[in-house]
Amino acid sequence: MPDQLELFSEDDFFEPERSGESGRSEGEADFLRTGLDEELTRIAADWLRRLELEKVARHVSVVWNGRMRTAAGRAFYREARIELNPRLQTLPREQREDETHRTFLHELAHIVSHARHPDRRIQPHGPEWRRACGELGIPDESRCHDLAFTPRRHRRKYGYQCPACGLVIPRVRRIKRPVACRACCDKHNGGRFDKRFVLEEKSLP
Repeated sequence: MPDQLELFSEDDFFEPERSGESGRSEGEADFLRTGLDEELTRIAADWLRRLELEKVARHVSVVWNGRMRTAAGRAFYREARIELNPRLQTLPREQREDETHRTFLHELAHIVSHARHPDRRIQPHGPEWRRACGELGIPDESRCHDLAFTPRRHRRKYGYQCPACGLVIPRVRRIKRPVACRACCDKHNGGRFDKRFVLEEKSLP
């Protein structure tokens, strides 16, 4: 694998919830679905065909992604894939079905709006998306959800220091490939990888 820069973000410091960590017993957590949801995939394909997007309908998929943190759902329009957060399945019974259905249609609207405009950039929640929401039966849909999906933080056990500027970057997981200080590479090498700035492991207090 070639050397490459890694840009650190807060998402790197979160780990998936383990069974029983959200107030449920292990038995209760076992019912959570992950992977392909065949029923929702079929419904998505039906909607797309109804909207005369047959090509996308043949490839669309809906999956439950257990690695999702705060987002209720997300759409990957190039792959025609919708991902849903399994935490939707832990909501109170009277809320679960409505929130799952709304999130599914919200993300499907992204697939629809991008499928209709494949050759130009559109705003994620612009007029094209709003039009698709109306056609899917959620005309007043909000761009963000208000569900309390809070990430769990874990102690950062590993530290990595730039030999040039001295910046120390704490990590939850050990880095397994050479990565360099982004700031120094930007400043001294035009944003390209430079071995002079490869991070060195450092003990954290």
